[in-house]
Amino acid sequence: MNQKLFPIILIFFSAIYGQPKWHIQLGTGFYEPKLGALNAALGDSSFFSSNILLDFTASYSVYYNSRIGISNWYSFHNQKDSFDRRFTYRSIFVETYFHKSEPLEFNFVIGPMWNSCDISMGIENENTNWTDLLSTFGNSGSFTFKSKAIMNKSWFGFLSSVGIRYYLKSSLGIDFRLGFIRNFYQKEKWKYEGEDINGPNILIKSLPIIRLGVVFTR
Repeated sequence: MNQKLFPIILIFFSAIYGQPKWHIQLGTGFYEPKLGALNAALGDSSFFSSNILLDFTASYSVYYNSRIGISNWYSFHNQKDSFDRRFTYRSIFVETYFHKSEPLEFNFVIGPMWNSCDISMGIENENTNWTDLLSTFGNSGSFTFKSKAIMNKSWFGFLSSVGIRYYLKSSLGIDFRLGFIRNFYQKEKWKYEGEDINGPNILIKSLPIIRLGVVFTR
């Protein structure tokens, strides 16, 4: 092997194996979807349910300046004794990064998305048949059963973001990102009990997003 090439290869692989491989992030984000028709149907929503996302991300270093990973973002709207609504934004992404200094990292993320919305209601039903059956076994009282009805919709999307990460120590960092989500949502062809239905007319086509998270590395 070329004697000049060997030290370069040695340094390259030392840098790769010296870096943490896994990066686990827990965070929160802010975005502004226009959910007027949906919020009106479900009742008043809060700032938390309309504009806040909860985030879990896991990535793995595959090269000295590249990571691949998965990301899940969630938005919830819960009503007591009524409907529950959940947006889920999922992404498989590629991330590139470089270090301006030892603790400071700049990164860029891009990837496709598979997103969904579920609207559900849990119902507690009374049925005398169950009460009659269980009473024959020596049970007393009235017995109920629970069921859950769901309408849902899935669609494709696209994610990109730029960010800054500051490592407080080798295994812990703070990550701040500005990003953009592109959704290809249409209100037609929601599913309810296997049937096609129309869903809410919401505006989520182009959504800027701000995210802050804590990063654990290993």
